[in-house]
Amino acid sequence: MKRLFAISVVVVLPLAFAFGLAAGEKKEVSFPTDWRSYTHVKSMVIPDKNHGLYGFHHVYVNGKGLTTLKGGGSYPEGSIFIAVFYDVNTEKDGSVTQGKKLRYVYMRKDASAKETGDWEYAVFDADGRFVEKDPKKCYECHTGVKSSDFIFSTFIE
Repeated sequence: MKRLFAISVVVVLPLAFAFGLAAGEKKEVSFPTDWRSYTHVKSMVIPDKNHGLYGFHHVYVNGKGLTTLKGGGSYPEGSIFIAVFYDVNTEKDGSVTQGKKLRYVYMRKDASAKETGDWEYAVFDADGRFVEKDPKKCYECHTGVKSSDFIFSTFIE
């Protein structure tokens, strides 16, 4: 019996870590390839390069989240927000334009994400490749809008 337990620990535990099944291990998030079909919610710019959220932001919501965004309440499972960040260019004439794409940020309503208010947060590079799942930094900021189910955006006609 002891030998069977020892074999299990030697074989199963490394496999669990390899496949991200161990406690606390965060698996990679998939980028939604259909995000361009989402509804544009708003745009904003943070021109300060020292700010953690520097850039032009264009925010989109999928169909599952759109009704709640318009009417309020709790978002249904599977609601997704995507924000696309672009560089900020100041032109010679004083106008400000968006430059190259910098990254995507992602929020998805997921009831299994209890520690982050039932939302999953992630960052993707400019090509849509997974960079990191970072619930702590994102979630800490979003707790300031807990009354709107952790969403900053409002629907603007």
